[in-house]
Amino acid sequence: MLAPLRLTLLVLATIPLIVCWLMAVPLMLLVPATESVLQPMLVGTWARVTLWIMGVRVTVVGEPPSGGFFLVANHLSYIDIPVLLGRLNGRFLAKSEIASWPVMGFLARATGTLFIDRSRKRDLTRAIEEITSLLERGPGVIVFPEATSTDGAELREFKPSLFEVPSRLGIDVRCAALHYANPPGEPPAWETVCWWGDADFAPHFWDFLKLRRTDATVTFSPDAVSHQGAEGPLGRKALAESSRAAITSIFTPSRPAAERA
Repeated sequence: MLAPLRLTLLVLATIPLIVCWLMAVPLMLLVPATESVLQPMLVGTWARVTLWIMGVRVTVVGEPPSGGFFLVANHLSYIDIPVLLGRLNGRFLAKSEIASWPVMGFLARATGTLFIDRSRKRDLTRAIEEITSLLERGPGVIVFPEATSTDGAELREFKPSLFEVPSRLGIDVRCAALHYANPPGEPPAWETVCWWGDADFAPHFWDFLKLRRTDATVTFSPDAVSHQGAEGPLGRKALAESSRAAITSIFTPSRPAAERA
């Protein structure tokens, strides 16, 4: 009975977000300064409520960034989105095809995600202009540079394309590591929380809702990755490599080595 109850409560919690968002849009267009207050209030409240409904307990290690930050993190699950939005005033930067996905696309648009078409180089220029405007207003930008979710066994290589943003804008990169664990007696988190491989969303999400509790840990790196190197500004590839090294130093596998095939 836990999964049906939680699903019902999630729908009931999401409807007010949609209604309030639709009511707030005209105000934010008329008075842009209100966006910096309304957007994190609505989205942050929704994220924390949905995590409570789903039985996700979040522990934060380190100091979350504030203001106009550019943050990168490893990607494990659809749960990453409310976990981070419940602690940060930020917008996700994601590939454009996500906007058309049935469930995730709707939630991405509702939480203010910025989309970029990676197959079109000209779209990067448009995205950078939009991100620059966003950072000047205060919210940060959140990116999953692995470009896919994993089982949490290890970090994949980071795609350097989106690091063009901090490289061009001359801003440092903040880093965070995500980790999930289930209490004793529950299936391992890498199977039931991490969403990876060819797992279908609906049955995976249904099984996730059956879990009694999930422990999520977000570890923020104490030091930012500087956009400046010893010989001048770093390019996107160097920034990607340095950011991956920074996350590796605070990363805890969600799938222990002993449980790998």
